[in-house]
Order: sequence, then C-alpha cells, then structure tokens
Amino acid sequence: MGARPTRRLAGRHPRPRGPGRRVRATALIRAEVRHGRSVVTRLLGQVPLAPREVSVPGPIPEVVLVGGAAGPIGGDDLAVRVEVGPGARLRIRTAAAAVVLIGDGTPARQRVDLVIAAGGVLDWSPEPVVVAARATFHAVVHAELDDGARLFARETLILGRSGEPCGDVLSRWDAVVAGQPVLRQQSVYGPAAPPGWRGPAGTAGGTVVGTRLTLPAPAEPASSAPGRAVCALAGGGRLITVTAADAPAAHATLAAAAARADQVSSATSSDPAVPRSSTLPAPAGAAVR
Repeated sequence: MGARPTRRLAGRHPRPRGPGRRVRATALIRAEVRHGRSVVTRLLGQVPLAPREVSVPGPIPEVVLVGGAAGPIGGDDLAVRVEVGPGARLRIRTAAAAVVLIGDGTPARQRVDLVIAAGGVLDWSPEPVVVAARATFHAVVHAELDDGARLFARETLILGRSGEPCGDVLSRWDAVVAGQPVLRQQSVYGPAAPPGWRGPAGTAGGTVVGTRLTLPAPAEPASSAPGRAVCALAGGGRLITVTAADAPAAHATLAAAAARADQVSSATSSDPAVPRSSTLPAPAGAAVR
C-alpha cells in the first residue's frame, strides 16, 4: 500500500523565506476505526508542518511531523490539530528536534490541540525544542478528552544551544476531561522570566525541562525525587516534570518515573520507522503572511 500523501490546506505554492517574512501554517491529523482497526483518515499540512504516515510494527498507526523548513523563527505561527475518533489509537512524533531562532524579534508561536473521543488513545511524543539565545517561543498544548479517552503527552524544552544562554519560553498546558478542566499550568523560562527561575524552585540550574502528562493516571504509583516533580491531578491524571543537564538525562528521569501503563502499547515501536513508500511526497504549500 503506498504512502498517503500530505495534502495542502491552502492552494498557495511555497515561497522562499525572505528577511522579516513570517510563516503561518497548520496541520490536521485524524485517526478513526475502520473495519475493526485504527487507520489515519485525514493527513493535511503546510510547510513547515508536513505530516507523514510511517510503517511500524503492531496495530497502532504512527504519524511523523517532518519539518519542511528551518525554525520556527520569530514571527512564525504554527498550529497542529489531532483528532482521535471513538476507540481509535494513534501515535505522533516529530522527525527531529526543532530549533527556535530569533527571526524578526517577535515570539514564535505553536499551538497543539489534541481532541480524543471516548475509547480513543493518543501518544503525543515530539522530539525536543531548542530555544536559541534571544529567541522567544510561546507553546500551548490544549487537550480535550471524552470519558474513557486516554492521553500520553510529552514535551522537552532545551534552554539554549550548547555554550550559549537560552531565549525566553512560555509553556502552557490545558487539559479538559468530560467538560471539566483538570490542568491549567503555565511556566516561563529565560531572561524575561521572574527572578529565581533557575533556582531550587525553578530549573535548579538545569538546561532541559521535560514534561509528561498521562490522562487518566496509571494505577502504579510514582514519587517525586531530586530533579523530578510528580503531581497527581484532581481529575485523575498525572503530571511529571523533570529538570536535567541534557535531553537524554531528562528522558531517563521521566522514564524512571513512568510506569508501563504510561505507554500506549508495547506495539508502538521505538525502532526507526520505515516510510510506506521509498518516494516521499513533496512538501505541501506554505501560507505566508
């Protein structure tokens, strides 16, 4: 079966990015149950958000967001919407880490909306985001779950490239389960953050912040430890936040606190994914403002 091509959301053709040019792009991914199995039914995107379905072992479809351009850079406005239908399962990741650059000096913005119907399961596991010196990045993850839905979501922020100070980061998480808010959290890091953000109550000197949200929380207990905070949410979820000196250490600390139930299924392989076709579709058109 051939690869499902990434379709355009807008009819414009990609144009090279010039000085001061901002990019606004969206992606839409939907999974549903068809003939007793989970399948990806919608796969739409614009540069630099190019979603592609890949072949992995097991019954859970996997989509990779491939960056079709450098960035995001200051002034860019990116939006990703993921919809998981009743009883469907889906895993989404990114092909590589992203580096946020200064651009025109205004914030680069990214909003992710995760909508999961009853019985649906979503694993949102993007690669780290590196916020370079003098850049500003505003990231929002908004999740809406029906009763009986499950979500496993991860975020890794790297505060500055090697040997340089970090830029400014605003990270917000919102989660609503069956119409009731269970999480409203906003964190800020960088020169514009309140004093003490690097102190014991902040990153404790760490340059990487990792977050893992599990809804509902697994039955296995998890405890806080130096560099790791485990928060039980009133709505039955679990939020784990870790700080570390590098991304591998942050992921190892998250993994140490995460139970097996924090994973969608052992069928979601961590091995390199194989594209469904040796010829990848051309990048989608970019909507530039």
